[in-house]
Amino acid sequence: MNLQLLITKKEYVHYNNRTRTKHLFAVIDLDESKQYPHNFVSMLPLHIRATLKPSNVFEGLFGNKSLEIANQLLHRALESRPDSETAKAIRERIELLATQQNNGAQCQNCGSTIKQYKKRGTPYIFCYECYMKAKQKIDL
Repeated sequence: MNLQLLITKKEYVHYNNRTRTKHLFAVIDLDESKQYPHNFVSMLPLHIRATLKPSNVFEGLFGNKSLEIANQLLHRALESRPDSETAKAIRERIELLATQQNNGAQCQNCGSTIKQYKKRGTPYIFCYECYMKAKQKIDL
């Protein structure tokens, strides 16, 4: 798959006739076709959770590697875009993904990364699989 980002600007009217621009990030596969509607794969989501149950099409297609693929696509798009407004939107998206990558801890049992959520007061110390194994041992 030869993936690339197609970034389009969409202007919309906000409160009191203020126009705002929104950047849409579409992931396309150049191996399928050279024209946009035929090579569309999915939209690049704002939040990538990369959990067992995917919450959007992008995570469903790429699974646990979705954060890495999104980072690679955004960095390649930043190199090829000289436009300052589009480059600013790409940098904001890269920063958003960087905070999602660093939002993890290590499981004390198996060492896999655990996603920490801001709403939870105490951090997780075990991943879900280790927690369920321990719970099954206690129930027996």
